[in-house]
Amino acid sequence: MAGSAFHLLKERGFLSLFVTQFLGAFNDNLFRSALIMLITFRLANDVDVAPAILNNLAIGLFILPYFLFSAFAGELADKFEKARQVLFIKLWEVGLALFGGVAFHMANLPFLMAVLAGLGLQSTFFGPIKYGILPDLVKREDLLAANALIEAGTFISILLGTLVGGLLILTDEGIESVTTLVLVVAVLGTISGALVPKMGAAAPHIRITPNIFASTRRELKAAWASDIVRPAIIGISWIWALGSIYLTQLPVLVHDRLGGDETVVTLFLAVFSLGIGVGSFLSNQLLRGNVSAKLALPGLGLLAAFSLLLPLVVPAMPPLGAAPLDFTGFLGLPEGWMVLALVTLTSLAGGLVIVPLYTLLQERTPREGRSRVIAVNNIVNSGFMAGSAGIAALLAASGLDSLGILIATAAGSLLAILPLKPLDKRLQA
Repeated sequence: MAGSAFHLLKERGFLSLFVTQFLGAFNDNLFRSALIMLITFRLANDVDVAPAILNNLAIGLFILPYFLFSAFAGELADKFEKARQVLFIKLWEVGLALFGGVAFHMANLPFLMAVLAGLGLQSTFFGPIKYGILPDLVKREDLLAANALIEAGTFISILLGTLVGGLLILTDEGIESVTTLVLVVAVLGTISGALVPKMGAAAPHIRITPNIFASTRRELKAAWASDIVRPAIIGISWIWALGSIYLTQLPVLVHDRLGGDETVVTLFLAVFSLGIGVGSFLSNQLLRGNVSAKLALPGLGLLAAFSLLLPLVVPAMPPLGAAPLDFTGFLGLPEGWMVLALVTLTSLAGGLVIVPLYTLLQERTPREGRSRVIAVNNIVNSGFMAGSAGIAALLAASGLDSLGILIATAAGSLLAILPLKPLDKRLQA
C-alpha cells in the first residue's frame, strides 16, 4: 500500500534528480518568460516585427529541438551512463546562462533566440535521462509516487519560472536580476546534477544513428508497434496539449469574459498548476502505488465534464465593469469561486491521468530501451502541443472565443478516451 510520496525526498539519489529537474524547468521558463515580456514591451519596436510573431517564433525555437533530436537523445541516454550525461547537460546550461546574460545586456534578439533554442535542446537531452533513470533510483513500489513528485514539481516549476521571469524583467533592474538568477539557478542545478548516482549504461551495445531523421522514424515505428506503449503516449500527449491550451487561453478568458486583471490571471494559472500536482499525488493514493491504467478513462471523463460545465457558469458572471476586478474582488463573487473550482478540478483530473501513464511507460519498457521510448513520447508530446496550438489559432481566427476553444478541448478529451479504452484489459491479459 502506498504511503506519502514525500518520503522519497529523504533518498539522496531521487532528491538530487528531483532538484535538478525542478531547477532546470524553472530556469527554462524563467528565461523564456522574460524574453517574451522583453519582446512584447521593448524589443519588437526595434526590429519592426509584431510581438505576436516574435513570441510564437520564440516558442517554436524552444520546441523544435524536441522534434529533431529526441530520438538521438534517447539513443545516447540508453548507450551511455546517464549521471555523467546529466552533469554535462547542466554544465551546458551554465554556459547558456552566461551567453544569455551577455545577450540580454546587449539586447541582441538573435542571440537571445539562440540561447532559447539551446535551452530547448538541453531539455530535449535531459528528458529521456530523467524518466529513464527514475526506475533505477527507486523501488518498483515507489515508482508511481516518484512520478507523482516529478510531475507535480514540473508543473509548479513551470508556473514559478513563468511568473518570476515575467515580473522581474520589466523592473528597473530587470535584466541584471534575470541574468543573475538564471546563472545562479544553473549553477545550483549543476551541483545537484553532480550528485545523481551513477547506475551504469543501460544498453552500451547499441549503435548511435547519426541521421536524426532515420533514428526518429525507426524509434517511432518501434514504439508505435506496442499496444501498451502507443495508447499511453497518446494519453500523456493529450494531457500536455490540454495543459498548453489552458495556460494559453486562461489569461484571455479572464480578461475577455471574467473581467479580471493580471492578479486573477495569476490566480488561475496557480490553481491550474497546483491542481495537476494534487491530481498527481492523488493518483498514487488511489492506485496504492500499483502500476495501472484504471484511472485513465475516468480521469479523461472527469476532465471533459468539468470543462463542459464552464459555459454554464461563465455566462452567469456579472456584466464586465469599467475597471477590471482584482483577485479579491473576483473571489467575492460566488460565480468566481465556481469557475475557479472547475478549472482546478479539470487540472486535477489531468494529474490523475498523466502520472499512471508515465509510470506505465517506464515499468513496461525494458531497461535497455526505456530512454528511447521516453524520447518517442517527447516527440509525440511536442507534436500534440504544436498541433493543438495551431488548431486553437484557427478556431480563434474563425471567431471562436476562449471559452469556445476550451469547450472544443473538452470534446477532444472525449476522443482521447478511445485509444485508451482497451489499455487496462491489455495490461491484465
